[in-house]
Amino acid sequence: MRGAIPLCGRRSATDAYPPRIARYRLIDMAGGEIGIINDDRASIAESDLVTMPDGVQVPVVEIYDDEDGREGDVAATLVVDDGSVDAAWR
Repeated sequence: MRGAIPLCGRRSATDAYPPRIARYRLIDMAGGEIGIINDDRASIAESDLVTMPDGVQVPVVEIYDDEDGREGDVAATLVVDDGSVDAAWR
């Protein structure tokens, strides 16, 4: 068949689009915004470690994945313990 595309070596439609990497907003325990990160994990749970924009890994304390937590085209807002809040206030 002239002009046919051979099956071997063909790319599927999904090959053209890389997997979606989720974006998360990080806030400290006092509510101050730290920044936005990208993470390719399927999900993030409380106590999981995430990498802040400066490269430091910190634990997730709380997750806001409701409408307000997803504001700004992020999958969720993650509260992290970055050490900025004194342990006496926790």
